[in-house]
Amino acid sequence: MAVICICRGSRSGGQAMAERLAATLGYPILGREVIQQAAEQLGVSAATLEAKMSDRPTVWSRFSSMRRAYVVAVQAALAEQAASGNLVYHGLAGGLLLRGLPALMCVRLIAPLQSRTKVVMDEFGMDVAEAERYIRHLDESRARWVKVMYGEDIMDPALYDLVLNLETMSVEGTCAVAARTAEQPEFTLTDAVRDRLDDFRLSSRVRLAMAGDPDLRSLELEADAHGGVAVITGHVPLRTGGRTGNRIHQVVRSVPGVHEVRMKVDWFDPYP
Repeated sequence: MAVICICRGSRSGGQAMAERLAATLGYPILGREVIQQAAEQLGVSAATLEAKMSDRPTVWSRFSSMRRAYVVAVQAALAEQAASGNLVYHGLAGGLLLRGLPALMCVRLIAPLQSRTKVVMDEFGMDVAEAERYIRHLDESRARWVKVMYGEDIMDPALYDLVLNLETMSVEGTCAVAARTAEQPEFTLTDAVRDRLDDFRLSSRVRLAMAGDPDLRSLELEADAHGGVAVITGHVPLRTGGRTGNRIHQVVRSVPGVHEVRMKVDWFDPYP
């Protein structure tokens, strides 16, 4: 089996379900550690990165260089852990960060507001009204972030392979259903799947290298790697002497695992 991503609202029991599922399957589990690893790559605190990942993004800031670097760093950290498959991940937008990968199983866990409110009340000493406002604020903030960054509604069931309801099921029950589903052929970790996971890891490394380079971080560049060949695409302003193209090639070629760089960049004159 490959990678299982669990998406849930705040205080919805997602961590408990992820821990039980990982123990049942014998898989490693990953959560906020991804934020810490990404923060180390960027040289910022985990608190700063986590705040930016959950901040309300505006249309104008969607592709700001730092916001893009934050998202790319988290994706790269997750890709490193996911490359070997057999992983349970519970964190923000895991299914979207890994979108397009084969054998990726996405689970949406929902829980009644009443039970979520009680958890917040016990944790922070809030009254019912304060706890409900707190939960709604976090849910709405995450939904806005996903909508702006990915153009998706986080509650859309089409994004998930399973939607499990803790109002009618226990944590043990949701875990049993998820474990049984993960055994299906669609989620088998084949050699072809392993190759694709490895390519995704290399693609993520290349995107992180470009996002972290002072000369390239303001550009909207994408990378897709297959068998050590990195194909770079994007819509990039033309600069004299081909310096930008040379810098892209230099940065990408320096990434371990890249054997060849192919440029398919759409160059345009910023001052026509």
